[in-house]
Amino acid sequence: MKSWHIIIACTLVFSMSIGFYLGNLMVPDLPVGTVVAGIIGSVVGVGIVLGTIKFRENRKKHNVPDVDERTWINIKNFYAISLYIVLFGSMLIVCLLFALGTETIELGFLSIYLLILFFLLVIGTFVVKRQ
Repeated sequence: MKSWHIIIACTLVFSMSIGFYLGNLMVPDLPVGTVVAGIIGSVVGVGIVLGTIKFRENRKKHNVPDVDERTWINIKNFYAISLYIVLFGSMLIVCLLFALGTETIELGFLSIYLLILFFLLVIGTFVVKRQ
């Protein structure tokens, strides 16, 4: 495993710890368990990612890269097309809501919309990477 993976992981965990500490200073009523759970969750998440990288490197028996130039071009084209679809689709949704007379949009709906978009982009990236 390359040393920069560990440096990035330590930096990520350290910066998230500082963020939780500052959040605790800004919101003094925040339970300590929430802050500890956030820090431990960050450490466990980074550990899972680093463990997966190490496992994949150990299983790899050949020197063929996972992706080549064609794969990068396919991924770039996928994101370029997806950007236009998402932008125009979002614009059409906002225009439709405006035409229907909607004055406010609930944050829960926006978060679900963004979750679905990210989910579809991740699935599309995996599909394009395999072609």
